[in-house]
Amino acid sequence: MAGMLCPQCGGLTHRSHTRGFGEKLVKALTSHKTYRCHECGWRGWLRMGETTNRRQTLRTIISVLITLLITTLLALYVVEKLFGKDQALSIAAALVFGPSNIEAAIPTK
Repeated sequence: MAGMLCPQCGGLTHRSHTRGFGEKLVKALTSHKTYRCHECGWRGWLRMGETTNRRQTLRTIISVLITLLITTLLALYVVEKLFGKDQALSIAAALVFGPSNIEAAIPTK
């Protein structure tokens, strides 16, 4: 985002490349980016106004995966309560391995 103002002299800044692992980590985890001033040579971190698309996409993926995990665990709990533990294992095995491979998936006592 060109046009950010330098905090020292008020001049125009441009984006600066990150240096080293620490700066790359800060850049990836926050909305702060490195900038350099055209006028005075200042280099430092400035915060972007909006979240980047990459970060928003990562948050969306993580949210969907957590929701999927919680929904799956809740469904397994409900099936176990409705049908009992042994039959719930049969249903889960049928869903995972397919109806033709149930005998191979369920351990015998």
